[in-house]
Amino acid sequence: MVVSTAKQLDSTYQLWKRFTYPSPNGPTDAIAVPKLVGDQLNSTYSVIIEMALVHVWSILFGIVLYLYMRRRGMDVSKLSPLAPTIWNKRADLVDLIRETVTFSATNWRSPAVPLFLLLVLVAWVGQTATGILVPPHILLGNAAPVNPEAIYVPDSSNEGLVSSATLFPLEVPRFIRALGSTAVDEELRQKVNVSAANSVGQTSDGQDILRIDYSYRATGVDFGLQRFPDLTLNVAGSCITDYGWFIFTRLTISDNVAVAVDYYDVFGLVETVSLFDGREPVARFYLGNFTQGTLATSNATWAAVVSSVNRTSFSPGTDPWYLTGPALESATGAQYAVRTARPVLSCWQDDVWSYQGHNSTIDALTSNALPGLELSDSLQIVLNSILGSPMIEAVGQHLQASALQSTLTASAQVFDAEVSSVHNDLERLVQAAYVATVNCLTDLTLYPTGAERQLRNIARGPSGQIEDGVAEFVVWSPDVTAVSTVVVIIIPTVFLGAWLVAIVLLYWTPVKAVTALDSNVLQQRLKSDESHETVETSATIPQSGTSGTQ
Repeated sequence: MVVSTAKQLDSTYQLWKRFTYPSPNGPTDAIAVPKLVGDQLNSTYSVIIEMALVHVWSILFGIVLYLYMRRRGMDVSKLSPLAPTIWNKRADLVDLIRETVTFSATNWRSPAVPLFLLLVLVAWVGQTATGILVPPHILLGNAAPVNPEAIYVPDSSNEGLVSSATLFPLEVPRFIRALGSTAVDEELRQKVNVSAANSVGQTSDGQDILRIDYSYRATGVDFGLQRFPDLTLNVAGSCITDYGWFIFTRLTISDNVAVAVDYYDVFGLVETVSLFDGREPVARFYLGNFTQGTLATSNATWAAVVSSVNRTSFSPGTDPWYLTGPALESATGAQYAVRTARPVLSCWQDDVWSYQGHNSTIDALTSNALPGLELSDSLQIVLNSILGSPMIEAVGQHLQASALQSTLTASAQVFDAEVSSVHNDLERLVQAAYVATVNCLTDLTLYPTGAERQLRNIARGPSGQIEDGVAEFVVWSPDVTAVSTVVVIIIPTVFLGAWLVAIVLLYWTPVKAVTALDSNVLQQRLKSDESHETVETSATIPQSGTSGTQ
């Protein structure tokens, strides 16, 4: 999951609710809590683990010392001086190691002492590692079950001009968020594959024809689905710089300046690009048809027409989209301008959904097409409305002037043609498309308030209630933490079990003999011995005095 740059409101998720956390290792039973509570639980459980291990050492040391005492006839006076130290320092292994190291040189002659020290050292390392490695398993991640009432899925089925004009500004923010994530997430580059721009030929006048392939995959975990982490969307696409879409160039006079207007045939429509589109390079994106791909209707065609003609640069460009020639006139003094008849980026994209070895399209995410997949009908409708066509085309269409990497190099009327390339533009779009894809569900809670008054929310049924099964996903927020219910239960259970075993062992079995090594018991015995010696001495003195007088 790529974390969105937008903050989730408290009203978009549910706290203190049991849910299924999406994990690559399978669905995990969890409870969503505030992040502060999660941090406190993590600290508390570190202490509980340490206390549980103290009881474990009490059990192990107790059994070992009991067997050792039996060999010495249960006579404490015949035990090694190290035995009381082992027993009384069992709660602090570091102190036990220190006491053992400073043990008298005479006792170090026994090979058992270095061996014991090694075992204690291993136990201390294990205890420390357990305290570090186990508590993080309590905290699964920054996710919580979505609040069904916060879900909004705009109706995009109406293709009328009014509906399209209403829908467009509602959708733009999520694509801007996706684009923002591409600049800061280095891990993202490893999840998206974009090949180098490979030459597959040249035009009759020597211009390069380039091909660029791209691919990425998104799993149920990435989508935040509470179930079905193995559901996978496999996206594979390819683009080529196609010069055959260009029709002709017509010169238009504007303010006594000749402006070139290029005409293209795009999926049967005549489109024009020119300097009238803006001073910076821009691109327009078009959706074509669905054709045979890996599956019958899994392949979709799309295209991007760049409007870079006549844009000026201080540096020469050699890329097909930004190929420059001498600038005839330039108010900025730039020596180069992009030539006419730039190629269209003609692309296809194959979207295949897979689950447990079976493949299907977005139109059939059913148990019949994908056995074992039990997505609700309402959630299938939601996914189809968002991912029913190539996401990259929607990204480019909504980003408009911000879609191209080359735009970032533009200043007023000039851009840097030398560093601009169709490859960099496409790579940026693919990365943004990946982010928009994996965030498609969590973005459903980020539409502006009042959006339902503009366009119908297809997540709601005829009664106005959220359809069953739509809310089977989580949202991600740094303010929440998903806590593993299994680990939360197991750790106290282990502690309680170790404590009960230690109590029974040391109070109701023969092993309780080792309690004679307790420091307070030894002190009481020492006082008793001293008191006994005092009594004997006092009794002896009068006898000596009597015999002297006689």
